[in-house]
Formats: sequence, C-alpha cells, structure tokens
Amino acid sequence: MVMTNFLQERKSVREYKGQSLSAKDMERVKNAVDKANTDYKAAQLSFHLYENGTIVAEKLQGKAGYGGVMVEAPHYVSMTIASKEEKDLLKAGYALESLNTDLVHMDLGTCWITVDNVEAELKKEVFGQDGENIDFLIALGYPKGKKLFEAESHSARMELKDFVFKDNFSTPLSLDDMENYGLLDVFSSVRYAPSHKNAQPWRFVLKDNKVNLYLVTGKEDSRSYIDLGIMMFYFKEMMKTMGADHEWQEEDGERVENCQLIASYSL
Repeated sequence: MVMTNFLQERKSVREYKGQSLSAKDMERVKNAVDKANTDYKAAQLSFHLYENGTIVAEKLQGKAGYGGVMVEAPHYVSMTIASKEEKDLLKAGYALESLNTDLVHMDLGTCWITVDNVEAELKKEVFGQDGENIDFLIALGYPKGKKLFEAESHSARMELKDFVFKDNFSTPLSLDDMENYGLLDVFSSVRYAPSHKNAQPWRFVLKDNKVNLYLVTGKEDSRSYIDLGIMMFYFKEMMKTMGADHEWQEEDGERVENCQLIASYSL
C-alpha cells in the first residue's frame, strides 16, 4: 500500500479476537521485533514481545488504556527507553511507529498504549526489573469486527494553511507551491499522523529549499516529542516513495513566535 494512502486509512484496533497468533505470524512478529532491536540499539531503545497478553492486560486494568479501560490483546510489544532527552524521545517515536507499521503490514491489528503514568513498582511487576523505563506498548492480534482499513470517520484535523507555511509563520504555503515541490500529498497525508489527544503539535516552514519542523511551545512534554518522532517517520517514508531519501537533521531549537525549531529536511 502506498504510504500516503496507508497513513490516511490508518486506524488503531482496540478489540481483538481471543485467539493467539498462528505460529507463522508469531515468527514474523518476532523477526520484526528482532530487527527493531538491531536497528535502534544505538539509540538505546529496546523492544520485547509478551506472548501472554492476558497477564499484562489484567495487571494494567484500570491503570492504562483509554479512559482507564485497558486494551485487551493476545500479545503486546513493549519499548524501553534508556534516555528521555528530547532528541532521544524523537528517535523513540520514530522507532515505535516504524515497528508498528511493519506489524500492520502483516495484516495484524495494533494499538499503541501509553503507560508513562503507571507506577514504577507496578511496571516492574508486570514487565520485570527494567519495566520502569517502559512508557509505551503496542497491543497486537487479529482484529475483531471491522476490517483493518474499513472506512470510518476521522477526528478533526487542521487545515493545511494552519500548519504549513512559507518563509515565516505569517504566510501559509499555497497549494500550488506544495504541488510544485511535490509535497501536496505528503502534507495532506501527514495531517493523519497519530498524536496524543490529536494535539498535532507540529508546524512546518518551507524556507531555503528545506522543510523546517517546529514544535508548538507549551506542548513540550515527552508525549509531544514522541508524536513528532512518529510524524517524522511518516514524512520520511512518504518522501522515500517519491524518490527522496534524505535524513532529518537536528536543529538548535531556536524559538520563533510560539514555536521551537526541532529538525529540518532538505529538498
């Protein structure tokens, strides 16, 4: 599936069939987790598969999930973060969604769950001694009910003119300019990148043939940096399908109006 279409049709799955994954699918998941551990070892991130999801769900019931209701899944994958510096949280969000995308491409249902507000002692009980450094889980299994990409309504999203600008924050980037740069589909799709409470804490300024990425100030908590990392993953993957395979470059964090510069992508 084309990444732009994938992102627009992406949805979390919160209800799963009670059955475990088949041996074949479980092997594919284990391979994906192993690959993520190899790819992101330098970023001090590690992933672990919990095959018995019932134990995890029971112990976290009322402590994590949505509205205090834990998403019950046959299996979970945890992400351990060694450092919570801003740049490391960006990498963590990028890595989390990279693995999540690999799982979805296996026709599995997934849903990522925040456990950063769960007491450290309980996380150790559930996940082991290093559990206090686990802030995110990916629930996974065979989706129950709706097909994975069945059309459904989306939460409200910003208009392009509200988050994509040219040269400065006073001038929205026109649709014609987006088309000329080959970015219209990218920006149209990146609106659907998931973010905590749909905050969409990102802004873009196209200047000097670079896309500058900003974080809206006042939203500089750990979840917002994770959200930016997730969005950066999708942006890069969409650009790759268009023949551009550059890396995001970290920037010095200058503040402009109510935004902080985080990274840039050269066109």
